[in-house]
Amino acid sequence: MPVKNSNYGNGTISYEKVGKYEYFSLQYFDGTGKRHKKRFPHTKEGEKEAKKFQKEISRKKDDGILVNTNYTLATWCSFYIKEFKKDLKDSSLERMTQTFSLVEVSPIASIPLDKVTGDKIQSFYNLLGNTWTDETGKNHKKLSSSSILKVHRLISAACKKAVQLRIISYNPADSVDAPKLQTKQMSVFTDKEIANIFKAIDAYKEYKYNKSVKHDYHLLFQMLLECGMRIGELLALQWQDIDLVKEQIHIHSTKSRDTQDIHSPKTKNANRIVPILTDDLLARLKAFRNDGNTTKVSGFLFANKNGGAISYQRVFLVWQRLCEIAGIEKSIHTFRHTFCTRLLEKGVPVAEVSRLAGHSNPAITYSVYTHSLPNYDEKLKKMFRKKKSRKRKTDTKSDTKKLKDTSTMPLKSII
Repeated sequence: MPVKNSNYGNGTISYEKVGKYEYFSLQYFDGTGKRHKKRFPHTKEGEKEAKKFQKEISRKKDDGILVNTNYTLATWCSFYIKEFKKDLKDSSLERMTQTFSLVEVSPIASIPLDKVTGDKIQSFYNLLGNTWTDETGKNHKKLSSSSILKVHRLISAACKKAVQLRIISYNPADSVDAPKLQTKQMSVFTDKEIANIFKAIDAYKEYKYNKSVKHDYHLLFQMLLECGMRIGELLALQWQDIDLVKEQIHIHSTKSRDTQDIHSPKTKNANRIVPILTDDLLARLKAFRNDGNTTKVSGFLFANKNGGAISYQRVFLVWQRLCEIAGIEKSIHTFRHTFCTRLLEKGVPVAEVSRLAGHSNPAITYSVYTHSLPNYDEKLKKMFRKKKSRKRKTDTKSDTKKLKDTSTMPLKSII
């Protein structure tokens, strides 16, 4: 118990003995009225440290900062998501929670919030750019620049809120170089690869571990290729969303990656109607709907045995097997990239491709797929340069007509 008190103006420094151990004990109240106690060695250096800490408390109180060391970076980020991001869309909240799972097992997770510094955050980002092992022994793969940027945005936003609430005096993430988003040219399928994929689907039907599967994977992957949907959007489709008379599909929801939850789409423009572009896809949908003596009018288009939507994991596992059979090493998202690229190559306007893909705005479509825009340089030269002969003039008119025809050319077939 304390036997001697020394009041230095902000909290009380006391002598305290616990058993055979002696301390200088500093007791103080933070800005929320919560009581705290911090012990220091009972030495001259310990007393100096106690007085230094006491002055720091005084400075923080003068600045209006709440002294609360109970939060670590991980517990504060968790609190931030729970209390300040609870109104996010379910899908957005799920993605933020997935990002937080990396912070939760990071080397800086247990650091007190007011002790987190920019250099420690920077070291964590550098770690994420390589394969690493967390404290539980779990191995983590190297993250893409976009994934690291999501981690940075979460930490930065959470710390910014802590500054606003005067829990910490500054945002340590402000002193960190935000990861630069490395945009890379999207990979697309060649005609040969597309042919090999659908040959592989036929071979997959006879795969010895797959005899009981009844899903029409030809239809599933054909829809990814010809409709440009995201995986979650396709898995959330129900028969009510498909109008075989108007030959169009209404996309208005997406399936959770890890659960059976169905959410609103990723962006406002992701709620859209896309046409059934080819006769082959229309015929396959009609045949799939009228399976045997039953006509499907409701339920998920691709349902599991319990009537729920088939899982992401199932589709990705099938895709991995198809890649092995076809000798292809590309992401399943390449179907969507191929869809957008083929439309642009056929002269479909960027704004229309953006609408069909459900991008938030055409600028995204342009920035991602700019390499796919037709090169009209030579034709434009012919259109605007002075004609030197009648024959040249005729040729230019012909070229102009071809240019106009190309710009409105419909997509007849992708496969």
